[in-house]
Amino acid sequence: MQPRAPGLAVASAPPPPAPYAVAALASGGVVAGTLEVTTAMLLARVGAATSSAGSARAARGPWLNRPAASASAAAAAAVAVVRRARRAGRVARGPASGFVVACSSSGRGRLGAGGSVGAAVARRCGATAVAEAAVEEGEAAAESKRPPLQLKRDAQGKISSLMVTTPLFYANGSPHIGSAYPTICSDVMARFAKLRGAEVHFVTGMDEHGEKIAKTAEGRKTSPQELVDEIAGEFQGLWEKLDIRHDHFARTTSEVHKKLVYEMWQRCQDKGDIYKKAYSGHYCIGCEAYLDKDEMDENNVCKIHRKVAEFRTEENYFFRLSKYWEQVKAHVEANNDFILPKGRRNEILYFLQDDNKRDFSISRVSTNWGIPVPGDDSQVIYVWFDALLGYMSSLLQPGDPPTLEMALKRGWPADVHVIGKDILRFHALYWPAMLMAAGLPLPKHVMSHGFLTKDGLKMGKSLGNVVEPIPLVEKFGPDAVRFFFSSCLFFGEDGDFSTEAFAKKVNASLANTLGNLVHRLLTLLRKSLVEPLAPNDAFSKEALNASVVYKSAVEAPERVDLAFRKFNFEMAADKALFICDQANQRIMEVEPWAKIKPDAPEEEKQNAIREMLVMAEGVRICAHLLSPIIPGVSKKILDELHGPGNAPEFSWKETAWKGERALLGLTMDNAKPVPVFMRIEMEEDETSKGDEKPKGNAKGTWKPSKWKKPKSQ
Repeated sequence: MQPRAPGLAVASAPPPPAPYAVAALASGGVVAGTLEVTTAMLLARVGAATSSAGSARAARGPWLNRPAASASAAAAAAVAVVRRARRAGRVARGPASGFVVACSSSGRGRLGAGGSVGAAVARRCGATAVAEAAVEEGEAAAESKRPPLQLKRDAQGKISSLMVTTPLFYANGSPHIGSAYPTICSDVMARFAKLRGAEVHFVTGMDEHGEKIAKTAEGRKTSPQELVDEIAGEFQGLWEKLDIRHDHFARTTSEVHKKLVYEMWQRCQDKGDIYKKAYSGHYCIGCEAYLDKDEMDENNVCKIHRKVAEFRTEENYFFRLSKYWEQVKAHVEANNDFILPKGRRNEILYFLQDDNKRDFSISRVSTNWGIPVPGDDSQVIYVWFDALLGYMSSLLQPGDPPTLEMALKRGWPADVHVIGKDILRFHALYWPAMLMAAGLPLPKHVMSHGFLTKDGLKMGKSLGNVVEPIPLVEKFGPDAVRFFFSSCLFFGEDGDFSTEAFAKKVNASLANTLGNLVHRLLTLLRKSLVEPLAPNDAFSKEALNASVVYKSAVEAPERVDLAFRKFNFEMAADKALFICDQANQRIMEVEPWAKIKPDAPEEEKQNAIREMLVMAEGVRICAHLLSPIIPGVSKKILDELHGPGNAPEFSWKETAWKGERALLGLTMDNAKPVPVFMRIEMEEDETSKGDEKPKGNAKGTWKPSKWKKPKSQ
């Protein structure tokens, strides 16, 4: 059975009056361009198409049929619609292709087509040109709002260092999937930088003070310190299960951290930026903040925690945020990549209008669980003024003097703060102003992600739909969870989790596209390859240059590198797996299972072996490129390809074509291959049927994703 691909309907219609965009898949990759429309207008639809039959049929509803301002805008829309379909779990990978096209009434255009489905539709439309240039045009338009991160580089232009941080998670409860999401993505970025040879400082940790923690500890009949110690252990245990390798786990109850907080307070006080006054407002204990009107619904209900914000009157210490209001605004305006994605930057600029200008309270009298205000034990320092300094205290090493100056010497400022959009204002306004007041440099980028939902609904304990990360990772393994949350959700937008989508997306990429290909190649080569043979020795230079698998493998590293630097892990995975898409399509064309039979001609056998050696080298490159996302699966692949004990460490140098080197794990003297990824099989009563929403939690089982030899054609 061939993988499912989008079906397409072709209908007679006059040329549209404005450019239109339609979209599908091209061998699992995203292709976009423009097409001259004469007597046909294409509607891309979600459905099934049988590759071997070379036909396409319409299925459930159109994806896109809307006017675009220009051909390039149509191309961008085509790319975007494919990605939305992928994220919704409605698109499969594989050699049963289809295509992506953006069409225009301008009389000029091209079609990117692949495989029998794409070719069939292309013929019916009279399109002949395969538009690789259109791929770049469409993706460039779609990605224009996501510039690459400005990372530190050495004299040779290589990434030299990276400091990436997650939020310091509030220690009043066990970690949840909302905590795991930014931490997985930060770990992926840290691993990419290490792969590139950079010195990396990856920080995660706990925000351990505040009224909410004191109340939670009281409810559990324990002390706040005992509570945060317990919660810190739970977080670190989850990070270990998810194969997250942080360099520092920050805790705001440490003595070193407290000393940096005192120094920051003193610097601000010396500048005249701290004063005391009475204040009244609606306070959300969950947010540990006074709320503005736009942060509450009717009856003063917090939009995030769905609880009534208490009206309080207190005499607190305040920070003169208003003094630095225009400086922060000027910084955001002058550095269009300071806040990413750019839509969040616009939100902050809107908030920074003059009529919003205010100071903010940096102390509390409602709890004694915190760092005491210097010279006034009746109040404690506000948790945000306290916790934000955790990013700096994390840089200090044992024996270092606990000073802000030492943190500068150890690598401040951070390159990337990875945070949720609900705490954007603290990181993009309050934190920069505090740093300006203290005479300290600002972080390079604040990268904000969206909320996670479950089956389209906001997660909440009251709804009973919270996704618990520990059962998820224990059932499906760390790489499956890492892949879904880093590469199947578009970072910056809200993302939805459902058990059905999780299984479909992970299986489509890791079991079908990657796992089946690896198993096929190892099985067939270990039956036919007597001695180690390098691809470059098996192929002439001309033949190698003509290979689509070789071309995709050589081009992938540069494209994957750019995607990682844009914090676009979805695209990074797509660009890496495109090597496997090309190899899967090529293996169906070559049919090596028929060519290596004992009675097959020797020349056919050798040709099949040569083709598979090129595919195996492409898979090796793909494994290194995907190692920041799925380190466990990548290591298994390299161990199989190189043979026991021969696999090199993950390295960017290894993403280059090494066709002069024979892979020792491909010969007949190796054992039967072990599946590198086990397919997730969902039980019948736990998958959604038709348009029903998935019910209950996942009870998937592991099952080897083995390939079946196609019937002779």
